[in-house]
Amino acid sequence: MKLKINRVIKNWKFSNNILIENNQFIENGFGRKFKTQDYANHWEDAFNEFGLKPFAVEPIFKNFIGNHFKDGAAVHEHKDSAPEGYVHTRCNVMLKKPIKGGNPILDGEEIQIDQNDLWLCLSSLEKHYTTPIKGGERLVFSFGGLVHIEQIKKIIA
Repeated sequence: MKLKINRVIKNWKFSNNILIENNQFIENGFGRKFKTQDYANHWEDAFNEFGLKPFAVEPIFKNFIGNHFKDGAAVHEHKDSAPEGYVHTRCNVMLKKPIKGGNPILDGEEIQIDQNDLWLCLSSLEKHYTTPIKGGERLVFSFGGLVHIEQIKKIIA
């Protein structure tokens, strides 16, 4: 999906200051695990980078840390759900990137992401997945929010 705004913030200024709760990871498919957290410092800062003000934290996956730790691990293609009138929106930060792979693919377009970059995914509007990793691990912090559809319409090209 083409946007009127830049969907990637290179070397995001808050990427090294995200507080990660000390809770347990849950296995999530081949070579993947994740853990959720209700509160995330810099949640508003992440959405503000794209001119968005979410109504609430996304209630199912909330904010989460996703970890791909085995060669070949990847997120499968999917769209997420959202309540009527809202868009499940994610601002993701690449905390650690493998030698190869780990980039998001949004509506068929691979987005080049480097460590510490922040990117926007309109999760309930765009089919999204990732390229398989090789030679290291992928660690992403994902800020989740429900954004009113009218805000999103203003940034869609």
